[in-house]
Amino acid sequence: MSRNGERASDAESADGADPVKATSPVTASAGRLAILSGFAVAASAIPIPFIPERLIATVRGSVAQDVAARHGLSLTRDARDALAQARGESPARLLAKRVVGLVSKTILKRFGPLGVLTGAATSLEVFALGHLFERWIEHHRGSKSVRIHEGEARRVRALIDRATVHALSPSVTAKQLPTSAAVEDLRDEFTKYIDAVLLASAGLPGWVVRRLETAFDEVVAEEGHVAE
Repeated sequence: MSRNGERASDAESADGADPVKATSPVTASAGRLAILSGFAVAASAIPIPFIPERLIATVRGSVAQDVAARHGLSLTRDARDALAQARGESPARLLAKRVVGLVSKTILKRFGPLGVLTGAATSLEVFALGHLFERWIEHHRGSKSVRIHEGEARRVRALIDRATVHALSPSVTAKQLPTSAAVEDLRDEFTKYIDAVLLASAGLPGWVVRRLETAFDEVVAEEGHVAE
């Protein structure tokens, strides 16, 4: 019997109790998460009201499902919805955002600064959900249950939303990666400048990830969710 089959059998035989949590992730998710974040950006560019939000929610649900499954966990339907849905805004404000988004996409031809900014924010939100949900499971989740229910999902989503905002705070200090200077640098000044710009641009995603992780750990600590 496969490992997944054993977990399912354990779940059915525990008199309604959730089975014990199993294993670490089977495969790394960085590449898949980046692609899913790109899907969300593409969905946000659709100039039709209500459609982008539904598609982005579907992508968020897929991200959460993928993270949970790779760690041997399952999501109830309500838990997946809690992780996938838009949060923190009233229906009226969401409607206003849809209208503004539609205007910006049609007037600016989807290539203006507002469109770029919206796409970047959507990508960051989806990436943060997947990366920080995984960090919660690996470092902060105290429950040994295989099944994640709505209550836990809502708490985790609230922590992720807070951490995403907190990551923009000047008080957050991202962990610095160790660097070493070359024994001899024979580049001219212009080449040094070009290399610095290219390397800084290439390191930006990693810097954002480190800030998200630091912000998330701080938010979790403030909430008292200590890893067991």
